[in-house]
Amino acid sequence: MSISFTGLASGFDSASYIDAIMAQEKLPLNRLETKKQITTAYQNVFKSLNTKLATLKDAAIALSDLGSFQMSKASTSDSTKLSATAESAAIAGEYSVVINNLAQKHVLASASYKESDPFDATALPTSLNINGKEVNITGLNLAGKTMGEALSAIAAEINKTEGVNVQASVIQTSSGMRSLVLTAKEYGTENSIVVKDSDDTKDWGFTQTQAALDAELVVNGLVITSSSNSVKDAIPGVTLTLSNTGAATVKVEQDADAITSKVEAFVKAYNDIINTIKDNTPKSTKNSDGSLSLTLQGDPMLRSLRNQLGDLMNTLFGDADDPKTAGFRLLSDIGLEVDKGVTSASLMTGTITFDKELFKEKMLQNPEEVERMFSSTATKDSDGNTTGIDGIGVLFKKVMQEWTDSVDGIITSKIKGYDSEISYLNEQIQNMSDRLDIKEASLKKKFVNLEVVMSQLNSQQDWISNQLTALTKSLSSSK
Repeated sequence: MSISFTGLASGFDSASYIDAIMAQEKLPLNRLETKKQITTAYQNVFKSLNTKLATLKDAAIALSDLGSFQMSKASTSDSTKLSATAESAAIAGEYSVVINNLAQKHVLASASYKESDPFDATALPTSLNINGKEVNITGLNLAGKTMGEALSAIAAEINKTEGVNVQASVIQTSSGMRSLVLTAKEYGTENSIVVKDSDDTKDWGFTQTQAALDAELVVNGLVITSSSNSVKDAIPGVTLTLSNTGAATVKVEQDADAITSKVEAFVKAYNDIINTIKDNTPKSTKNSDGSLSLTLQGDPMLRSLRNQLGDLMNTLFGDADDPKTAGFRLLSDIGLEVDKGVTSASLMTGTITFDKELFKEKMLQNPEEVERMFSSTATKDSDGNTTGIDGIGVLFKKVMQEWTDSVDGIITSKIKGYDSEISYLNEQIQNMSDRLDIKEASLKKKFVNLEVVMSQLNSQQDWISNQLTALTKSLSSSK
């Protein structure tokens, strides 16, 4: 790191002079950097817009899927008896359900033993077979333990034996008395516990404390049994979770709220794009420094996107001569209206107002037509003639794909164009910076050389001055 003291010989402030020259020389560089900042800002707008278009595409895909409008929900008149969960394939209707008994797990308990007594190997069998799996008791080394400790060790051995399908535990049956309890891991008669003693002369004394039972219910008069309290397809497409005996009514219907949420997500994504375009295309104004505010007002791509979105929202569905499509031809007929209630062009925003209650009303009135407006697909016959029309979900899915495709999408191409421009600007900025650095170094070198020359001249001046002074003194003294 070099240190330069300017003007020591000449008295001239060369550093300030060089700074002034370089500030003037850097004006083109500053303009390039400003242009790069503006270009980057514009590119970021399109990157953000691309993300929002992808969100709209996802929302459109959700509405173009036929399953979106086949969503069902199930409710029960008595949640203390059972709960119900519907799948999309559930058949709408009301179902009478009578639960006669719940499924139970099989439970067996051994004889009770005094927990403080010493372990007696002769009182227990050397091995135990549970549901066809051998549990080795001899290998536990129970000698010297109490009966309570021995039962706990045996329970632990059972629990780590694979395939027994039971949970073993030690339960206090009375003060100081313990029993080994086996509980089936699964419900129903098919999961009954079978215990066999390998030594017929010794008996664990297992007795049944709870029988294995299958659930039994009657759905619209049809008797159904299940090894589990979770009963699937007793009502088509519905899973019933039983919790108590008794009667209840299960109602299966189209889930208008879930469908409405999907439409609401579509509306939000659409409005987000419209507002993004609006926020970035205002009329340019002067800043406090006299510069103009950034705007993409004249960008043809944004204008094209805005117009295309508006055209899609005005798509006409159905047949004017078909009475069943009356009131289901425009999206505004089912609660999606652009600039609802706005009569002045200056107040129009292009955003959608979503009347959820009207939408639900139309869903109940004619769900097939509402579904068609979103998810129908145009088809072509063998002669190439188009039949039908794409629903709004299908239309938006196709159009958004054209805009957002990662290879040759319209927005992608725009972003790539900005990448090329920024890369070119970076190259120009670097080249200009290098030239300016060279020029600044050259100026500094020249003024350093100037100081050296001035220093030498000053030294010569001092020498001559000293010589003249000495000569004057010599002449004076010789007189």
